[in-house]
Amino acid sequence: MGGLYGRDVALLALAVANVSTASIWVRLAGGEGVHGFEAATWRLAISSAITLLAVLVGGGPSRLGYLLRLSRREALLVLVSGAGLAVHFDLWMLSLFYTSVAVSVTVVDSYPVILALVGKAFFGERYGVLHYAGSLLAFSGIALMSLQAGVGEKGLDFYGILLALGGMLGVALYFSVGKYFRSRGLSTDLYTAAVYSLAALASALMTLLVGEDLTGFTLMGWAYLSALALIPMLGGHTVLNYLLGRLSLLATTVPVLGEPVGATILAYLLLGEAISASTAAFMAVTLLGIGLVLLADARMRYKALKQRSP
Repeated sequence: MGGLYGRDVALLALAVANVSTASIWVRLAGGEGVHGFEAATWRLAISSAITLLAVLVGGGPSRLGYLLRLSRREALLVLVSGAGLAVHFDLWMLSLFYTSVAVSVTVVDSYPVILALVGKAFFGERYGVLHYAGSLLAFSGIALMSLQAGVGEKGLDFYGILLALGGMLGVALYFSVGKYFRSRGLSTDLYTAAVYSLAALASALMTLLVGEDLTGFTLMGWAYLSALALIPMLGGHTVLNYLLGRLSLLATTVPVLGEPVGATILAYLLLGEAISASTAAFMAVTLLGIGLVLLADARMRYKALKQRSP
């Protein structure tokens, strides 16, 4: 049990590290004239093509046929998850045009509040004081990192906050539905192939609705979009979806709050952006909170194992 949990935590750390590269690839793609919505759409489209190919290679068209045999309720949940993922990427990016980065990130990263309720009410998960304290610490660290520079020039625009809130609800839906299917044994590749494909279609529609194109990029632009799909999406989100079948909802998702921490470190290493002492302190608070959540999950696993032992 201990070895398996250690492996899961290592995979979780790898997933968060990979997800943390997303903002770097988006910024590099932006330098090649790629709009945020376009980046989100191609991130999902390339990922869905690869996951669909993996399903076909792994089991042929018959495996994809399993998705056609889902009940109406399950098919609706897959649709909701795909829409939620697209909404998360696109509405959060759109919110940055109407409110400050600080406010937007704080709102969009408040999803552990929703997931704590979902995990307890719908999946019967038991959370202890350390789970809640760790979640609060991790969120507080991110909020303080974001807000230390103030609300910025755009201020507290209500429309921008609503967009960020929509992005938060989208990712909460995505993780919750992922937990539902993975806890019922649906394979990671089948689930992600379906969800990424639907999310790509939804994101493409939103991209066209805001008047952006989906073609005409430079060769480097395509290279950055491919990296965005391969590293933070396949190496990040796909691993997270795998772990949703093995860890509690909070243990899988609260560590994703470490994404801004990883992104800040990468921006320092790759882009030369400075890290202030206060930012470093808030990053430490976030990592401490994540550690407490994982410690709480490990303790609960250990207690459950002892109770089952003769």
